[in-house]
Amino acid sequence: MKMAFTVDVEDWFCSPNLSLSEWADCELRLEQPVHQILDLLDEYEATGTFFVLGWIAEKRPDLVKEIYRRGHEIASHGYSHRLVYDQSTLEFKADIRLSKDILEHLIGSKVTGYRAPCFSMTDWGLDILIEEGFAYDSSISPNTPNNLYSKFNLSSKVAQSFKIKDHLWEVPLPAFRLGGVNIPWGGGGYFRIYPYRFFYSGARKIIGDKDYFVYYIHPYDLDYDQPQIFNTSWSNGIRRYYGLRDTYAKIKQLLSDFNCMSISKYDPQIGGIH
Repeated sequence: MKMAFTVDVEDWFCSPNLSLSEWADCELRLEQPVHQILDLLDEYEATGTFFVLGWIAEKRPDLVKEIYRRGHEIASHGYSHRLVYDQSTLEFKADIRLSKDILEHLIGSKVTGYRAPCFSMTDWGLDILIEEGFAYDSSISPNTPNNLYSKFNLSSKVAQSFKIKDHLWEVPLPAFRLGGVNIPWGGGGYFRIYPYRFFYSGARKIIGDKDYFVYYIHPYDLDYDQPQIFNTSWSNGIRRYYGLRDTYAKIKQLLSDFNCMSISKYDPQIGGIH
């Protein structure tokens, strides 16, 4: 069974609720978990797509170069991790242009993929991606109860990537249809919270139905000693910090159970762009 393996390269403090000036006072901790992910991918001869924040790339350029050197795809996660729908069109254009320029300068190659912070894509945002030279987006999933996610009325029956606009492909995130509700199933906090066999069974079912699955994880999902600044509510605490000590072992099991690869290697539509 095959799936696309993706990493949103951001750190424990990269929240749209904190300003860039506040980020500057925080300890960068993502290098160790990124290296853990890279080593696991090497161990299982797997590849991934790393959606890198431009701000992180500025602070840790050698890390971005190493990800690329080790055979993985570099894509953009924007510069500042601001939600797309909280920006003006001009702000969003400047944000993604800056990120794209930084990443392309570091790796010496075109960056064609984008993922919105917290999957907050908008219809006008897709148009700007085209204007800025992106070829695919991976920010949209079938409507789920998560209020941060954009609502595109995407059917849970959508299989594989599709042309969402002229000159732009969408690489959708998976959801599991349960009791008339679309439950997010791509990874991140959900991967930490769900027992592994439960996640595995859902992923197998989605792959069996659609022959398509995009998994994602963040470096902070492996960082169990990170400062805990999102405990403003019980649900926030669970979403950000539950299961951190188990994530490494669960990713190792995932790579053993599935044939994981970057989006450009996994999806022939996207691979043809590169």
